Amino acid sequence: MDFPEERQKISDLHAKYADICSRQAFHELDTVISGEADIQLDLRGKTLSFKGPQELGDFIAASIEPFDFFQFVVKNAVIEIEETGVNASGRLWMSELRHVRDTSQWSTIFGVYHDKYLKAAGKWRISARQYHSLARINHGLDDCVIFDFPEDLHDLRKRD
Repeated sequence: MDFPEERQKISDLHAKYADICSRQAFHELDTVISGEADIQLDLRGKTLSFKGPQELGDFIAASIEPFDFFQFVVKNAVIEIEETGVNASGRLWMSELRHVRDTSQWSTIFGVYHDKYLKAAGKWRISARQYHSLARINHGLDDCVIFDFPEDLHDLRKRD
């Protein structure tokens, strides 16, 4: 059975996750990750485990503190929805574009998430996640201008 509308809703979930991370609005992670989600991060040298959006958000916030520019980018995703229409799994290919405040060094990371999704009360959330780092690149660029995100545009509903 095919679920194109549900697949789109999960794609929207990916986009929302990327937006939350890029805006560093980690208090909003509970809108995309269930409170009981088991999250495993294989950073190729150390593995970390978290439970739910709060623990993950605290980790990401601390990890990106050295950056004055950070953007989470969804590269590609595949989604498989089970016949019940309430459970799904997927693979999300991603990158992070980063600029270190103190050294002016740019870096890009590449990784893949192996996700489980659960639809409850009509809404999809990440119910389990396993991440694997795939590559890290440091760039030798030494000049760049960094601009702040427009504060008045954080909430799309308030836009005129």
